[in-house]
Amino acid sequence: TTTTTTTTTSPKKVHLVGNSVGGHLSVIIASRRPDLVSTLTLLNATPVWGLNLPFWSGHLPPPRIPHTIGSYLFDRIRDENTIQQYLAAAYENKDAFDDVLVKQIRDCTESSGGGHAAFTSILWSPPASVVDEDGTLTNKPADFYTLLASVQCNVLLLFGSRDPWCTPSFAKRMYQTLAASSRRNKQQQQRYIELQNIGHCPNHEAPVAVSRTLHRWISSSSSGDGTTTDVVKLVDNEEDCDVIQEVSWGGQSILKEVKEQDIGDASLLDKIMTSMVS
Repeated sequence: TTTTTTTTTSPKKVHLVGNSVGGHLSVIIASRRPDLVSTLTLLNATPVWGLNLPFWSGHLPPPRIPHTIGSYLFDRIRDENTIQQYLAAAYENKDAFDDVLVKQIRDCTESSGGGHAAFTSILWSPPASVVDEDGTLTNKPADFYTLLASVQCNVLLLFGSRDPWCTPSFAKRMYQTLAASSRRNKQQQQRYIELQNIGHCPNHEAPVAVSRTLHRWISSSSSGDGTTTDVVKLVDNEEDCDVIQEVSWGGQSILKEVKEQDIGDASLLDKIMTSMVS
């Protein structure tokens, strides 16, 4: 999912927010069009985009054989039983979703005409390309972290730590990539907020915590009063955690800010995993 928010102080720029594959797409947009993006927020962004399968570039419309394969797989994925199993894995708190959400997700695939061609395109798509300093799009492939390092705006990482796929090791590598970039670009800032009991979809599983954090983040960079995103309080209890009541399902979400000095060196397994999945 990718969302944009405009502000009155910067009418020509947007605040870009992306979850999962939408986070990956948001990084591509921010890296290619820095003139359009004020800030970037990544919610459990996936560092993978497509499988780069052979014999087709991914440009629509799809050829017959890829379209047949992609349609078959997509129909299996959008089956309500499959959606139920996916949500059970993606959500740490099972009370945060129900059969209504399952049906809403299924209905989205129906209202979009099934989405078979788009899904097929994602499967076959190659990695994003590098943009030269003069803004020219090249044919050189770029992995997720290369694109992330080229982002020029302030970036907020807002990650559920109980994600079975985009684990905290990926968030930490993203933060370290941004920190290294900001040492070259002194004006760039990055923050990392961990939702300690939330899974892959924090915008739905912890909407109160996410909306509060986003409101503070976006407001601090849009106020025009000199407030900057490196000093605004995103978590009130800096020594411990904030506990937020989630009214939609009756539970609580727990927020903690992760500082660069708290991250430390990645384990050998984490280094292998984050290098392979990018």
